[in-house]
Amino acid sequence: MTGFAQLRVLDDPTVSRELDLVSELFHRINRVIPENQQLLVIPPETIVRDAITLLRRHGYSQAPVVVDGEVIGVFSYRSFATKAARPDWQEISNQRCAPGDLQVDEFLETFEFARVTQEMRQVFDVMDRDNGVLIGSPENLQGVLTPMDFLRYLYHVASPFVMISEIELALRALIESAVNPDELVECATCSLSSLYAAKEIPRTIKEMTFDNYRMIICHGRNWPRFEPILGKNRVRTSGKLKELCDLRNDLFHFKRELEARDHEILNSHRDWLLLKVRQADARRKVGEL
Repeated sequence: MTGFAQLRVLDDPTVSRELDLVSELFHRINRVIPENQQLLVIPPETIVRDAITLLRRHGYSQAPVVVDGEVIGVFSYRSFATKAARPDWQEISNQRCAPGDLQVDEFLETFEFARVTQEMRQVFDVMDRDNGVLIGSPENLQGVLTPMDFLRYLYHVASPFVMISEIELALRALIESAVNPDELVECATCSLSSLYAAKEIPRTIKEMTFDNYRMIICHGRNWPRFEPILGKNRVRTSGKLKELCDLRNDLFHFKRELEARDHEILNSHRDWLLLKVRQADARRKVGEL
């Protein structure tokens, strides 16, 4: 009645032959296909109510319909609803069969096929129209892509940059809430003089690097100015900012791909700074009363 395949697409020899250096360096469809995607296919004689049960069980909204290894169409909630709504009650009565008792091959729609080496933007319009794209060919189905697959992939790629942006802007705001511009120059002179000639020491927050922020905040003589907003543990704060500095450097210079643990650190430290910003803002509002 049904067929299942545990498929890691890039392990498929036919797919691997298509990939080249361009596919490895640039964001092509091969990067978007979920790793270890479980590919659900159904034969055309499957009864609709059974097919819908399968879709629900696996959390899918559509499944390719396959005959002798070749895709002949896609059965989906949309294709079923669209075609099941066409007959009138008299026609259904004459057939003596409810739509859910029919075979799925009466409710198929056609999806476009894409190659693993295609650019993502080349399938956006098709994805918007059909809510899915088949990867491979009718005789060699390699995977199924949905809008959620794209969303998850793009979020995975973009979220570290977004979090680093939030972290850096939050840290700037906290520094500016702790010291005025003249005090910032004093702090920079105290903590950065070993790195710069006297005339080259950065004097404004926008001239400073992320590591400059860490050195300014965590310098022993400067710390009393920042302790009220960042907590009493200078070593712990320095450690958090050092982790962030290293991850930022790896990310912006593309030294390596960030791992799950790195994402957890970014998210945790981002939430930590968010809390500090809220606390600083609350104190500021109380002071204004």
